[in-house]
Amino acid sequence: MNHEVMNTTIGLDKSELLLWTILRNFETLALRQYELYVPVLATAEKKTLVDLLVSQAPSNNALDGTNLSSSVKDLVISASGVDEVATLIIQGLLLEPLGQTIYQTFGQQNTISSFTQNLCSIGLVANKDNRKKTIKLIVNTIGEGDKLFQIFMTVTRPVLKHLDTLGEGLDEHFHERFQISFADLIGDFVSELIPICAELGIDRRKLIAYLTGALMGI
Repeated sequence: MNHEVMNTTIGLDKSELLLWTILRNFETLALRQYELYVPVLATAEKKTLVDLLVSQAPSNNALDGTNLSSSVKDLVISASGVDEVATLIIQGLLLEPLGQTIYQTFGQQNTISSFTQNLCSIGLVANKDNRKKTIKLIVNTIGEGDKLFQIFMTVTRPVLKHLDTLGEGLDEHFHERFQISFADLIGDFVSELIPICAELGIDRRKLIAYLTGALMGI
């Protein structure tokens, strides 16, 4: 698979361009947050990913006018951490596993273009590269176990709330085209997140109860 950034505009269909646009919003935010608060996570792989997304979806034209526009904006705002701790938890611990789930799930579809397959491959490399670094940084900076869980709940609840709201419109745009439902995507994401948090000493039952409530707006 060629991982070089493509510099010319490519012919993505409407659904793929919307996907790229949404991902560009969140990956550019992640890189900006890392550069501000956790420079070690602003890796070359993450920059390559962002450069690719920006090269093909430089504006929000594909997003504006859809029922996802305001939800994406709200989620971006809620995911904008104000310091190192918030960035490590929101971007590193929560949204990197979500990104990994998205790239892995979409990358397995045989209906996507080679350009989106390439994007998903690059995205997986960038996410995997930051996973081990994030765990080590969280242990050294914040701690583990219940102390970490209390902070995790405080800073992630608004993000999860807006993620759930965004999910209400995603199926309309992506399910028929990709045969991927938001419910299945979130299920895979939670399955990815739980062992990472367990490695950091967070109780599985408490985490599952919290995620269930937060995603349901309870």
